[in-house]
Amino acid sequence: MAVFEASVELACSPETVFEFLVQPENIRLITPSSVMLVFDAAPQQLSLGARMEFRVQAYGVVRSAVHDVTEWDEPRKFVERQVEGPLGSWEHEHFFTPISHGCRVTDRITFVPPGGVLGLLINERKIRESLEDGFGHRHHELEKQFGTPSGAA
Repeated sequence: MAVFEASVELACSPETVFEFLVQPENIRLITPSSVMLVFDAAPQQLSLGARMEFRVQAYGVVRSAVHDVTEWDEPRKFVERQVEGPLGSWEHEHFFTPISHGCRVTDRITFVPPGGVLGLLINERKIRESLEDGFGHRHHELEKQFGTPSGAA
């Protein structure tokens, strides 16, 4: 299993950004447009046991996936896991930590690249590069939405 982790510091409370990120429509808005994220089925607001069915464009091909919310500790953490999708496994942990003048949002993704021929094309390095680009964009959008605390980069 591979692990990717990225964080951003925001000038808002954990409760505020948690509330924002548990709305799938907001996830779509902060995701790079090149990913072409489309939710086929998702609640307006996530909660424990919620299911999201969606499509994304990755490596020139549209792929479908289903994720379930498997852990919920509002406003500190929630976890979504791939139930169906192209990767061997995928778990996305979202952490919301209070800091001086705001909060830190940390995304930790634990994944296994796909097997078979697809795994030869979509390997760990390529997945990491995509995650770096995607979460760099998302975190920049969050900074625009909520600002950064004094002294944060």
